[in-house]
Amino acid sequence: MMTARGTGGDRDAGVGVVRAVPAFKSIGAVATFLIVAAAGLAADLASKNAVFAALAEAPKRSSDPIIPGILRFTLSENEGIAFGFPVPAPVVLAATALAIAVVIVLFAASTRADRTLHVGLGMLMGGSIGNACDRIATGRVRDFINVYIIRYPVFNIADVLLVVGVGLILLRLIRQREDQPA
Repeated sequence: MMTARGTGGDRDAGVGVVRAVPAFKSIGAVATFLIVAAAGLAADLASKNAVFAALAEAPKRSSDPIIPGILRFTLSENEGIAFGFPVPAPVVLAATALAIAVVIVLFAASTRADRTLHVGLGMLMGGSIGNACDRIATGRVRDFINVYIIRYPVFNIADVLLVVGVGLILLRLIRQREDQPA
C-alpha cells in the first residue's frame, strides 16, 4: 500500500481512493497517546509525592520562592473541582470516568495523522487519571504550584496537562477547520 502524504491514509490497491487509517490501528499513534498519558501521570504523581513529602514538616507549608516574586510551592488540598468549586466526590469521579471514556472514543475515532490530537488526548488522560488517583486515595486533590505574582489558585501538574491538552485539541480543531474548503 502507498501512503497518501499528510493524510494518514492508505491508497486502495489500483483504485486510487484514499482511506484514513484509524489511530487505534497505528502502533505509532497508540504509542504516542499512551506514552504521553503515562509520562504525564507519572510526572503528576511523582511531583505531588515529592513536594508534599519535602514540605510536610514546614511550619508554613510553603517553600522558599522557586522563582523570587513569581513562583513557590505551597501545599494545598482541594476537595472541589477547578478553583475549589464544591462538587460531591462521587459526581467528580463519575465526570472523570466519563471524560476518560470520551478521550478513548475521540482517540479511536481519529486517524493516525492526527498527532496533535493524540498528544492532547494523552495529556487529558494523564491529567484526569492523576487527579482521580488523589480523589480515590484521599477524597482531595493535592496542589502545590503557586504562581503568586498573579494570585492564581494553587494547582498541580495534572491541571497543567488538562489545560494544555484542551489547548492542543482546540488548536487541532481550528487547523482542521481552516484546511476544509469553503
